[in-house]
Amino acid sequence: MQDTQPGDLPRLSKVIDLKLPLNWLLTVAFSLALLIGGMYFKLGQLGEDMTDLKISVKAGNGQAATIQGELAILKFRIENLEADKRAAK
Repeated sequence: MQDTQPGDLPRLSKVIDLKLPLNWLLTVAFSLALLIGGMYFKLGQLGEDMTDLKISVKAGNGQAATIQGELAILKFRIENLEADKRAAK
């Protein structure tokens, strides 16, 4: 175990000051914090957009099913009218 003298800096502090200047370390930490915060809020907005999109797709699917049903009824009626027309000749 090493004896420390008053005024000696802990080993981690020496490494930070010698290898990585403190202003660089703070700048990188602040930049990462801003990046993570921005991503968090963008993901939240993306989730809301996806919910809106799901609602729109469900509404579109319902309309498409309604139109397909109406087309099937119209085809059935046309076939019956054509059959009646042929039978009348």
